[in-house]
Amino acid sequence: MARALTRRMTAADVAREAGVSPATVGFVLNRTKGQTISEETRARVLQAAEALNYKPHQAARALRSGRSKIVLLVLPDWPLEHSLRTNLEALTHTLGEHGYALITFTPQPNSSATPLWAVLEPAVVIGYKPFSQEDLADLKALGIRNIIPDPDASNLGMVPDLESGPRLQTEHLLGLGHTQLGFACPTDPRLETFAQSRLDVVNKVCFEAGVPMPVVRHIDYRDGSGASAATQWAAEGVTAVVAYNDDVAADVIAGAVRAGLDVPGDLSVIGHDNSPLAQRFLPSISSVEIDMENLGKQSAHLALNLAEGQPVPPLAIEHAVLLQRESTCPRR
Repeated sequence: MARALTRRMTAADVAREAGVSPATVGFVLNRTKGQTISEETRARVLQAAEALNYKPHQAARALRSGRSKIVLLVLPDWPLEHSLRTNLEALTHTLGEHGYALITFTPQPNSSATPLWAVLEPAVVIGYKPFSQEDLADLKALGIRNIIPDPDASNLGMVPDLESGPRLQTEHLLGLGHTQLGFACPTDPRLETFAQSRLDVVNKVCFEAGVPMPVVRHIDYRDGSGASAATQWAAEGVTAVVAYNDDVAADVIAGAVRAGLDVPGDLSVIGHDNSPLAQRFLPSISSVEIDMENLGKQSAHLALNLAEGQPVPPLAIEHAVLLQRESTCPRR
């Protein structure tokens, strides 16, 4: 049970409450690697820290002053692609308009660095992937209650629509008369889960249309795989390719041209994200646009609601939009 506090609690107080040494408290709260601390001891320390409302000195000072204007975004180890950059820019600008600074933090699995939420005193912590039970326990032991997403709260944050984009890509090519499709994957292992989820949608749409499943190939601009993939697709009767994003689409088009194929005459190609590259490339790339900007703004308003009780304005997230350009045409 939490007790009335007349002074700031210290690590020594937590150690006495938990029956461990102050060093053990530091190891647990800082998540120090390489320490053999049992789960029972770790749970006891976290429980004592929460009961005593213990916070590191920096955090306590920020709480007393009321000047914490930091939103901490915990980012998975994702490449900073166009869609994610758009989202982060909207999140940063919307928070900035209300006096908050956005700080991003990407935990690394083999790092011994202390998580930033244990160093800063963030008003809100946002995760772009659900937090583990261990991380949630750490956050709450530090007195951080404004967490998105929090499975113990009703506000779970915004979930982007991951299906409408690849569905639009596939339906566009099928609507142009293409019945044998290819799917171009990136080689970056950090994108494997996303690529697979988009491929699953493409497979689903092809199945619904009664056409063969797409022929899948991985494309890397550094090794010339775009040209070999385009040549193999053409030999197999593939006339159109769904690319994971606009960068991969550009690599496929460049490879096809180098292999002597005409785009879109021999091979239509459609990208995803509607990045600036899609319009600048030659031929310009047909693509799909997802409303990542409004998703970023919505995340900011959810954070402001937790931090200050500000109402969350109704913000319509636009449906995915298809933009046809020069890289796709009817099957010839």
